[in-house]
Parts: sequence; C-alpha cells; structure tokens
Amino acid sequence: MDPSRRTRALALLTLLLALLAPALVALGSAPAEAATGRVRGTITGAHGDTNPKVKVSWFTEDWTYLGARKARGGGYSLVLEPGTYHLQFTDQRPAYDVEKYYPADVTVTVSSGATAIKNVRLRTGAAIGGVVTAGGKPAGGARIVAANKEQNSFETTANKQGEYALGGLPPGSYSIFTYDRRKQFVGKSTYLPRMKAGTFKKTNVKLTTKAGRFVVDLYAGDQPYPDVAFVTAVSKSNGQFWTEKAAHGSVTFSGLYPGKYTLVIPGAGGYLGGTLPVTGKVKKGRTSFGTLRLTRPGASVGGAVVDSKDASKPLSPVAVSLYDGTGALVASGTTAADGTFTVGGQLDTASGLTLVAQPSGGTAPYLRGAAYCKFGTTTIPGISVTAGQVTPLGVLSLPHLAGADQDASCQP
Repeated sequence: MDPSRRTRALALLTLLLALLAPALVALGSAPAEAATGRVRGTITGAHGDTNPKVKVSWFTEDWTYLGARKARGGGYSLVLEPGTYHLQFTDQRPAYDVEKYYPADVTVTVSSGATAIKNVRLRTGAAIGGVVTAGGKPAGGARIVAANKEQNSFETTANKQGEYALGGLPPGSYSIFTYDRRKQFVGKSTYLPRMKAGTFKKTNVKLTTKAGRFVVDLYAGDQPYPDVAFVTAVSKSNGQFWTEKAAHGSVTFSGLYPGKYTLVIPGAGGYLGGTLPVTGKVKKGRTSFGTLRLTRPGASVGGAVVDSKDASKPLSPVAVSLYDGTGALVASGTTAADGTFTVGGQLDTASGLTLVAQPSGGTAPYLRGAAYCKFGTTTIPGISVTAGQVTPLGVLSLPHLAGADQDASCQP
C-alpha cells in the first residue's frame, strides 16, 4: 500500500475510534443502570369489548402516586423498578355514561429482569340518575356527589333542565350529596344501600331548605391563623362537606345545610391541625358566625450549627431539613445569624426522623465561619419528637470540604 494512503487510512481509523469511544463507554456502563422489570397484560370490558378507553395509574405499596398513562389497543405495558405496586385502571368515558366501567385495582410484584402478567377485566358499574330541583325549580348546573364507605367519591353535573346521570360506581352503599349551583337551597343526603354492579337506580333530588352562610374566624393559639389553606366544613347532621380557602384568619362557606359543623384544617403557627368542632351553628337563609382555635402545640427540634474546626464560630445560613422514615420532608428551616435553629411545629409525636444540615443561600457551599470556606453536610438519624415539646439536638458540627474540593483561600 502506498505510504501516504496508509497514513490517511490510519488517520481515518483513529478518527472513527474517537467518535465511537463515547458510545462504547455508554454500552459498557449499561449494567450499572437501575435494574427494572416489566408488567403487562390485556384489558377487556363487558360484552366483548376488547379495546376500552382506559387510563392506567400506578402507585407504591402504600398508595403513593407515581404516574399514569393511557392504555391503547386493549393492553398495557409498564417498565418499573423491582417492588410491589398497585395498578388502577379507570374508564375514560364521561361520568354521565351509565354504561361506564368502575375502576379496577390490581396488585403486582415486579422482579428484576422478569415480566409479570396481569390481565384486567373491567365491569360495568352501578349507576344513578334523575332530576334535581331547588326551591321547586330545575336546578341546572347542580353538582351531584356519590360517596361510599371507602371514602371514594364520584361526581357529575346536572344539565340546564336539572337532569343528571352518574355511572361507573363500584358496588357498595352510597351517600348522595347535592349542591345547588346558586348556593340558595340544600337538602338532606340520600342513602342508597348495597348498589350492585350493572344496575341503575332512579334518584330524584329535591332541595327545599334555605341554605345558610357561615363565617368562621380561625386562630392558632392566641394569634389569627397565619396561613392560606383549604379548609373543609363537614355537617354533623348529614355528613355533607364543603371546601373553601382560608386567608387572613377567616374562612367563609356559602350554601350550607343548617346545623353544627366540624372543620378539617391543616396545622399552622406551631399548632397541630385536624378535624375540630366549631363554635356557632349554621342557620337557614341567614349568615352565621363561628370560631375555631388550634390549641394543641406541635413537636419541634432545636439546636445550633457551628464550624467543625472552630466550635466558637456559628454558621449561617444553613438549611435544616427533617425527614420521616419514608424519606418525606416534614419540616425545614434555616439557622439564624447566631447559628441556632428550631424546625417543626406542625409535627405530631413521631420517631425514626432524620435531620440533614447543609449550606444554603446564594453562595453555598461557602459559609463564613472561621474563614470563608466550603462546607459539607451533617446528618442526624434516629430522632424522636413529642407533640408540645422541643427536642434538643445540641450543637451540630458542619464539616469542611476536604482536599481539592476546598477553596485555596480557606484558612480555618
């Protein structure tokens, strides 16, 4: 071969190897990727339906939502990490379709490098329908909610003539709650026991009682409720519920059934929330006033963060985060100028918590301690807290980053 041609061939080979190197490295690293398995199966419906319009959602073993997608062609396929999952298959037809399938739940265990088969058959749900009137007139736009004992609810909206239908109900007993769009009339809930799959129950609703308006002042201890939060009022008379946004220390509900109420409210201002009774009561056709006060202090943890190489130097700003046993963030805060911190407040008695402290702010991981240095992370596992108490964690030392990761100007 001509020497010049040999030189050009060698140069071309070298260039090709350089271009292929990243791909070869990627191929070689494949075994290091997270192991996965697969779950797949067919989805069929009633009366020979082999291609139902379905959404498949998947959840962890404790029903934490992970994701969802549409299933097409009468089947589904998911690639998941090893573990146990709940899969839920939901008919995507409108709520008013009385032939709608009710949701199907299956549990599957996924193993690494294996395929699990779970075929799903959907069944026609129970259905209700009828006419809603408010004050003797068709209640166009009324909202109808069917709630079962498993705390699942299904809803639809009446047309302009007050007519409605609601399908896809799983078998069981239901309380039917109806809401007047104009919030002028209310009625008692309707109880439908032992509804069977594939059956229809005509259920007309008459709202004949004048609705009330309820203004509730909210307090956390002796201070106005400080947060903006969604609060739910639950009737002690019939279990019907209304949700509104609380702000500026109060919340207003309209269209309520007369009687006494409890509120479901989040904690705030260092006090625990919950389902709590309200002073005052709703009166028909009138505006009434009530008060709710959070009185049970939550749990907190407190301490201080200092330079690990000079304990006389407090560190700030340091982000302090508290996690529960599942890894969920339950409280967070930042150290004050003197390095101290207190985080929590809306925590109930618990154990197995973990605290993580690390630099924060626009200059992280730099902090001013003994000098302007880069700092790492401190983790404190196995923390227990008690409602109404601050658990002292003492002084926490934040380590300097070592070696080449440290700034050359750092002189601790």
